[in-house]
Amino acid sequence: MLEGVLTKAISDILPSTVTEVRVRRGKYLCYLTPFGRKRTDHRVSEEEFDEILSLVTERSLYAITEKLVNGYLPLKGGVRVGIAGESVMEGEKVRTVKNITSLVIRVPHQIDGIASFLQIDRNFKQNILIVSPPACGKTTLLREIARTLSDSGKNVVILDERGEISGVNQGEFVLKIGENSDVLFGFPKRIAYENALRALNPDYVITDELSGESDVQGVLRAYYGGVKVIATLHGKGIDPFLGVFQPLKPVFDRILLLSDHPKVGTVVRDVLR
Repeated sequence: MLEGVLTKAISDILPSTVTEVRVRRGKYLCYLTPFGRKRTDHRVSEEEFDEILSLVTERSLYAITEKLVNGYLPLKGGVRVGIAGESVMEGEKVRTVKNITSLVIRVPHQIDGIASFLQIDRNFKQNILIVSPPACGKTTLLREIARTLSDSGKNVVILDERGEISGVNQGEFVLKIGENSDVLFGFPKRIAYENALRALNPDYVITDELSGESDVQGVLRAYYGGVKVIATLHGKGIDPFLGVFQPLKPVFDRILLLSDHPKVGTVVRDVLR
């Protein structure tokens, strides 16, 4: 999936199991696999960084200004590139990003069978919240739950704002999401919830990274409308219903807490509430 994104010198260093690559201008290359982070002895030169930046922006920073404002670039195959640099403001609005110094390239992975412990079948009826710090495998597990639900006969609607769950690329799905899945790609979450519930008649809504009031309201509308929800949330504890997320406490029947020890995606707590 990283073909055409990195220089050959960097690609040759990386193992096939890589899930994240950190490319920093003038710094040592770092990467992540399911078994932990590693710093290499390869220092990224100015010229090499600029070449990679040119590759991920398809050789036109100007053409992707609106995407840069979001802090990341979606690439084919579900790859996402986080951007760190200097903001260019227009009043109180970020207009673009300049003087880019870091790229965080996240690579989606498909691992068949990792949701088998949930024993999903046609009679499965649970609202599930997956909780963990970043880079602990939430999206990988979420994708496999979506695929398993879909292939069990459920109508699944995936709210895939950044394309990370489905790996959508020009209307084709690089990653397996099941035979009965419909994907809303690129829609802001508040609009995606409306469209899913109004027009797509889902049994389940699948959504990544609950992040604020609009997500909370979308989940509540689905829940009270009889639609099941599987979602992820950044956090460390098994009771994540604090602040803005407090109204979601009665929604979720099951909470899965993930860790990256001893490897990424380890379920350290499974609480049926």
